[in-house]
Amino acid sequence: MAHTSSRITRGQAEAVLQAFGNGGRAVLQHSRVAEGAPADDLGSHGSIRPFAGSPWDGMHVRSDDWHTIVIADIEGGDRTFQHADAAAVIDALTITFTLDGQPLPTTRTAVKRFADPGPFGLEIAYYAQEGRVMAPGELTIGTHTLSVDITDATSAFHDQITFVVDPA
Repeated sequence: MAHTSSRITRGQAEAVLQAFGNGGRAVLQHSRVAEGAPADDLGSHGSIRPFAGSPWDGMHVRSDDWHTIVIADIEGGDRTFQHADAAAVIDALTITFTLDGQPLPTTRTAVKRFADPGPFGLEIAYYAQEGRVMAPGELTIGTHTLSVDITDATSAFHDQITFVVDPA
């Protein structure tokens, strides 16, 4: 992915972590052109999501930008699905990021209402994100490997990408 023409700010990176599924989805519902930071159309506002084969895999980012290493979990169902149902599923997840072979400490957002469940075949949905906002310079120049492992009592998921941090 090509670099954006303007720098990615701390506020944009924080918004990607905190508001992707509600404010960001609202932006996309009203305009399929992602102008607002939380919508983060494939990294233009700083997200790095570890999905092999996605536009994030192999993307180039700038060393002087803020970035958010992040993954979302969306849980939902029919109209009877409640916040407590989603929270129980999400709270049971263990999410571990590894950056260049080293554990990456992360935080999890609160469980929030997901604003656009229809494309996922859901009537009602809630989500939380796990991730870390990275300041300029925290990601060194060069190629990086990012992996994520998600486990619960009955299943496990693993994915991995590489991305490149270019000089400013």
